[in-house]
Amino acid sequence: MTKLSKTVLVVFLIGISSNGFSQDITFFNADGFFSIGTQSNRTASITLFDIDKDGDLDALVANGRHWAEQNYVYYNDGFGGFKLAQPVGNYLDASYKLMSADFNNDGFMDIVVANDHIENKIYFGNAEHKFLNGKPFGSKSPSRNMEIADIDQDGDIDIILSNRKAKNEILLNDGKGNFTSTITFGNDTDQTIQTNVIDINGDGFLDLVTAERNTFNKIYINNQKSDFSSIIEFGKEEDETRSIDIGDFDKDGILDIITGNLNSVNKIYFGDKKLTFKKEYSFNIETETASIKVADLNNDGFLDIVEGNFEERNYVYLGSKSGEFKKIGLREDLKNDTYHIEIGDLDNNGFLDIIESNSGSWNLFYKTRQK
Repeated sequence: MTKLSKTVLVVFLIGISSNGFSQDITFFNADGFFSIGTQSNRTASITLFDIDKDGDLDALVANGRHWAEQNYVYYNDGFGGFKLAQPVGNYLDASYKLMSADFNNDGFMDIVVANDHIENKIYFGNAEHKFLNGKPFGSKSPSRNMEIADIDQDGDIDIILSNRKAKNEILLNDGKGNFTSTITFGNDTDQTIQTNVIDINGDGFLDLVTAERNTFNKIYINNQKSDFSSIIEFGKEEDETRSIDIGDFDKDGILDIITGNLNSVNKIYFGDKKLTFKKEYSFNIETETASIKVADLNNDGFLDIVEGNFEERNYVYLGSKSGEFKKIGLREDLKNDTYHIEIGDLDNNGFLDIIESNSGSWNLFYKTRQK
């Protein structure tokens, strides 16, 4: 078991252990039977939303990345199966992310698509749940990720685009699904791979935390007027951070940030009242991590970590009261290029499940079950 040094954080321990965990769980894939489709597309991400509003989570699959492929919505059968699907859009796209909300407030879920160097599209939903004719929004940029949130607190959902080597964009919704007003953050040289939208300083306004390639990661503080000119840097300039997630690991009431890195170890940066994030923990094994997610998978009240890796096994780290992590490997026989990890309760059994977005191989999911 590995412990943090006292200079980092005295009371927080991280290691690999098999003892002291209140809920024993397994992550069941049924030898590949649990997949979202059987195509081997260049899938960049899968996100979960209740598109048809039937009470379960459906899967939005973003395919292509730099190449033109078809995007899909897969409908959940209520038991965590995905045997009904339909295309999103009439054209093949080079897509990185699909997300959903009722952007025009007509009672139907809409779908937005973030693309690489082609028009981003919004598809407005209807009673037939058809998503064929898209309306462009934002710039034709090298978009790598997208989030949705009510940034300006006017009661509708806005869009946040993470762009690589281009300014990042916040597209403000006018309440009718029009995105004609834009706020930019970052600069043309930043390589932003992901933006996490969260109130990091607890002032009631949403801030932006970014994962950057080959430079410092950044926190853009909202000045309560949707101005993000105040910037805090954290991490190492040489790290190639592909993914971030946020949670209170040490239970001190202050949010911490975990980074998933390529070519260097993953790290947790512990928050403090001054938002310096100088205290850190480096995992002792280097993995090629493209996606990192934080959730309480076994419902024991402690945060767990899911690690999606390139060309190697993916891992779950179960947290505990002692601060130790129990390391569990997913499918030992597979070493896919996992671009994105999503977490949600697919079968409504009270446990969060894990979904892998794999480039060039099947997109798999694992049902979390209590032993």
